[in-house]
Amino acid sequence: MKKFMAMFLFLVSLSVYSQSYLVMENGLTMTVDVNGYIYDFGHYTPVNRVTIKGGQYLVEDANVLVTVDDRGMLYRKYEMLPKKIIGKGMNYFIGDSGQIFTIDNMGFSILNENQEMPKKPSKFGGIFFITEADEFFSITSLGELKILKVDGLKGNDILAYGGNYFMTNRGVLFTISMDGKIFDRHQDRVGIIVKKGGNYFVDSSGALYTIAHDGSLKLPPLPINLKTAAISKIGANYFIDGSGKLFSVDKEGNVFERSVNYDLKLAKIISL
Repeated sequence: MKKFMAMFLFLVSLSVYSQSYLVMENGLTMTVDVNGYIYDFGHYTPVNRVTIKGGQYLVEDANVLVTVDDRGMLYRKYEMLPKKIIGKGMNYFIGDSGQIFTIDNMGFSILNENQEMPKKPSKFGGIFFITEADEFFSITSLGELKILKVDGLKGNDILAYGGNYFMTNRGVLFTISMDGKIFDRHQDRVGIIVKKGGNYFVDSSGALYTIAHDGSLKLPPLPINLKTAAISKIGANYFIDGSGKLFSVDKEGNVFERSVNYDLKLAKIISL
């Protein structure tokens, strides 16, 4: 396993834990922390140069990897990236030669090469993927690959792939914790998933469910201005409605409305 330290771009308070990002059409880049706060530190991203995006990373052109760490810092690293990406999620991407790059909570990119690589990944969720042999793997917040034990379940059984959850064609929900544990939520009666975020989803009844970092499923109280039918832009741990209001989901699964001094209807790149 190789770790690559990224080039420092800017400093923020060490109490900030950044989880995702949002890029406006003029390149202004904001971050959202795991507590659901959004920050503008004056960073800009050339929108027309973004070629790949995930929940906590993006790639500019073909060889510039930009990551966000758990202290709200943004890093840029020039490194040899795969020419072709065959799959990606919120904290990983996979090259056509089988190389798996993961992003940990400190913003390091990790090339997982000192362990037996999963063969033929074919289906991709936010923090997990499935191989053609129906092996399930998750990527933890430390950037580690872990095998998920899901006896009898096959990739073709999955109807909806979310960030840290998925739903089978029988309507059974599974959630995944950030330390690589999986939970069968068959006892929770949720509708068919119609809007898929990183750590939240909206079901066919219009209910908004969230998944905390420990994998627990929540049906949280919602801000008074939130109408799930109006959600139009879906990110890793936030979403934007048609009027430009932004709502975030924290690591405990709580939902908040957040205010910014920009017209978020002009948001160009969403972190998912």
